[in-house]
Amino acid sequence: MSLEEYLAPDPNIRDHRPWSEILVDRTPSVSSRDITLHSAISVHGYTFIDGRMTWYESVLERCCALLARLRPDIVDVAEQPPAIAYIDDEGMRRHHTFDFRFTTTALGRVLTAVKPSALVAKTGIGRVVQLVAEQVSPSVADVVSLFTEEMLTEIDLFNSEAVNLATRDEWPEDDAAVAKVVSKLRGETTIGDLVERCGLGGYGYDAVVRAIDARKLRLIEYGKLEFDAIVAKPVKRKD
Repeated sequence: MSLEEYLAPDPNIRDHRPWSEILVDRTPSVSSRDITLHSAISVHGYTFIDGRMTWYESVLERCCALLARLRPDIVDVAEQPPAIAYIDDEGMRRHHTFDFRFTTTALGRVLTAVKPSALVAKTGIGRVVQLVAEQVSPSVADVVSLFTEEMLTEIDLFNSEAVNLATRDEWPEDDAAVAKVVSKLRGETTIGDLVERCGLGGYGYDAVVRAIDARKLRLIEYGKLEFDAIVAKPVKRKD
């Protein structure tokens, strides 16, 4: 190999995009609290879900939100919903703001507190969740839950990392190529088949994962987002 060949750019690695091509208009957050990267609230960052800015205060919260988007029964993710009033064990009126409200087809509205397992006892969040579950009006929520890292499976960790990496940058041209293939899809296929058919090489995997995360495709069974995972178009729900 000559020096010129050695120093030549790798044709399989894309150049960085100008920020003007990456940043696009987004729907603002629906959080009940004003949150920015400089907020007094301990904010780790934000991601985009269904084109809407969604704040998270920890990596665990981000993981929880991203995994929720992979579930076919969850139709909406809202962070920091309005605070819920409840009466504590001493008879005092308290308020608690849950980390997420998930709207689901199976369980209805699910208020979820996200907390590392090591802090559950220290913060008393477990008891708060119990009290709110007992007292919350059915018009506000149907289920109240607590999410910790102990609930994450190896599959969850793999999938959250895959979605995280695939959604770091926006490549609308890649997404359009996958959308064209998906539009002709009949029945079930595998992620690997779609990657091959979209003709994007290694970048095809990220584009297919983004399609799954955006609900353009759905996993047939709970499993890792690997090449042999079976996917299909979403089932159209009747009104």
